[in-house]
Amino acid sequence: MTSPTLLITIIITICSFNLASTTNSDEYHTFSKTLSPKDLVLKQEKLTHLHFYFQDVVSGKNPTVVQIAGPKLKSNSINFGAVAVLDDPLTVAPELTSKRVGSAQGIYAATSQSSMELMLALNFVFTEGKYNGSTLSLLGHNPILKKEREMPIVGGSGVFKFARGHTREKITHLHFYFHDIFSGKNRTSVQVAGPPLVNSSPNFGAVVVIDDPLTVGPGRTSKQVGSAQGFYAAAGQSEIGLLMVFSCVFTQGKFNGSTLSILGHNAILSAVREMPIVGGSGLFRFAKGYVEARTYVFNTSTTSLDAVVEYNVYVFHNGG
Repeated sequence: MTSPTLLITIIITICSFNLASTTNSDEYHTFSKTLSPKDLVLKQEKLTHLHFYFQDVVSGKNPTVVQIAGPKLKSNSINFGAVAVLDDPLTVAPELTSKRVGSAQGIYAATSQSSMELMLALNFVFTEGKYNGSTLSLLGHNPILKKEREMPIVGGSGVFKFARGHTREKITHLHFYFHDIFSGKNRTSVQVAGPPLVNSSPNFGAVVVIDDPLTVGPGRTSKQVGSAQGFYAAAGQSEIGLLMVFSCVFTQGKFNGSTLSILGHNAILSAVREMPIVGGSGLFRFAKGYVEARTYVFNTSTTSLDAVVEYNVYVFHNGG
């Protein structure tokens, strides 16, 4: 794999704030405190444009990326299941020797079985100027062979506290089925780290990369409207609880080419699970919302662990 330089353009709405103190001790609980809207003194929002280059250095004496799981990364290969951790320089010009303004620190996974596509989960950590010490969090789908890609900013810190998009204009309800297929010739999930997966076990530490079909009905042959691309990790020691990090990449209808980013806790044995939507792209630019997941089929009779999950998605967004 070559060492690409990426141009990053960021447009973001920032809400600055001051936190006023409250003295009502009756409002304190074991770990929470109720605040009135008056306790947050919000300044005027502003829109900021950032421009820099992302240096992903895979080769040479000073690589900034280390692969931690999956098949060995190769140039011009799909590399499904490969996972890498990065600490990539952010520079003001395309040359690696140009002034550095920060780092991109996080993880990416090759999440498509048919093309070169990544799930990115990273922070832009800024080290220069008025943004020194501030961060922006990015979580999204990156089809790296496309000339231009959109990925959502889902939060920030420092000057970028409460970083978000524009005011939401409409709410959309989506309904589809998520097929997580471990068995057979056409599997859509691959375990890349941790102990071997076993039914009825927490499987703590297991990490799975997915490229799961999303269909209009529960049958595998039902019309496919997109894919869930990303990864999940078994993050519970005493229960089967997953950390889900993935994008819904839509391929049909007016949402073709748009994505939704989901980051949340999935207690898969619960009847209904809610997980937050933290961003999106295309018609779902600046999206926020939540999903409800209900297990339709879960294969517990064998070690295949195949599952079909019904998803109801409620999302605020600007486009469409």
